[in-house]
Amino acid sequence: MYTNKYANPKNKDMRKKKIIFSDNTLWAIFNFRGNVIKHFTDKGYEVIVIAPEMEESEMQGSVPDGIRLIQVKMERAKTNPFSDIAYFFRVLRIYHKEKPVYIFHYTIKPNIYGSIAAKLNGIRSSAMMAGLGYAFKNDSLVSKIARGLYKIGMKCTENLFLLNKENLSDILRLKICNPKKITLLKGGEGVDLKHFGYTDNSSDDITFLFIGRILFEKGYNEFVECAKQIKKEYANVRFEILGTLDPTYPNSVSKERLEEDVQSGTICYAGFVKDVRPIYARKGIVVTLPSFYGEGLNRSLMEACATGKPIITTDIAGCRETVEDGINGYCIPPRDSNALIEAVRKYMNLTDEQRRKMSEASRMLAEKRFDIDNVIDIYDRII
Repeated sequence: MYTNKYANPKNKDMRKKKIIFSDNTLWAIFNFRGNVIKHFTDKGYEVIVIAPEMEESEMQGSVPDGIRLIQVKMERAKTNPFSDIAYFFRVLRIYHKEKPVYIFHYTIKPNIYGSIAAKLNGIRSSAMMAGLGYAFKNDSLVSKIARGLYKIGMKCTENLFLLNKENLSDILRLKICNPKKITLLKGGEGVDLKHFGYTDNSSDDITFLFIGRILFEKGYNEFVECAKQIKKEYANVRFEILGTLDPTYPNSVSKERLEEDVQSGTICYAGFVKDVRPIYARKGIVVTLPSFYGEGLNRSLMEACATGKPIITTDIAGCRETVEDGINGYCIPPRDSNALIEAVRKYMNLTDEQRRKMSEASRMLAEKRFDIDNVIDIYDRII
């Protein structure tokens, strides 16, 4: 059983050219792949989106006109084998009924169970691993089972998108996927450089802005420790967090801990927003992400580059690609609060002209590496 919110295609010919995009949140599909989806609808394809029903409110999103949404029951972050088997049979039936010409899968459960279901239905498909998260960063029994299932899923898919060279090396080392199937998106999933335009960042008041899920592995402790020290030294500085708590993740920051740090005056919490452009339009923003998480190529950092924001981030795959040290920001060792404090001090001591040059360098880097049009070309070749 599944819920089908259907918008009739304009003509019979469009029914012959269906493409499915399947993810574990509706918000992610349109936030990260909206330009790709629009490209295919403009080319005359009927695009179907599959996402879980009963999502958290922050992960919900509106569906553009002309896109058909099929909602399925899926436990996004739980490891219940009976639930996963039920999800597999749901997508198996959907694929059999819809008979698309191609399916794109994203995140672990669609990648595994969707790829198998597509193969059983004789449908071509691709998977994307946007980052090697919890299942690839420890050796618990659950993680080992997840990696084993991934191997099965990747035998069934035609193509695997990866977003950085270290993830590629790890996938090859673990023998998750045949190397001939792998496509490396060197600029990540790309950014619409018109949608995220350059804005003047000049300001005497500086905000160091953390954007992302509020996880310890994203560098939450390091960010807070830095805020405590820097606010003792400078008056015109603010440390702000924009993002969502994720209690389903094993190493998520608790609501109580976040509230404690806010109430102490160390940080400000801006909550979660679905459109970050008004945030990027503010002046004096330095996007600061001291992550040691298994990133793919961090979207917030790419968007920050496009809008001309300096970057302070860590020297890990998925983050280092967005910063040229000393040019558009600073690249520091992971898990190092002292290095983060020193990088923030360096920025605070720059002249206005040096800060302006950093902003311009971020935009230039985005134009060179992260243009969404390059990603769309690759999708076209895959199809």
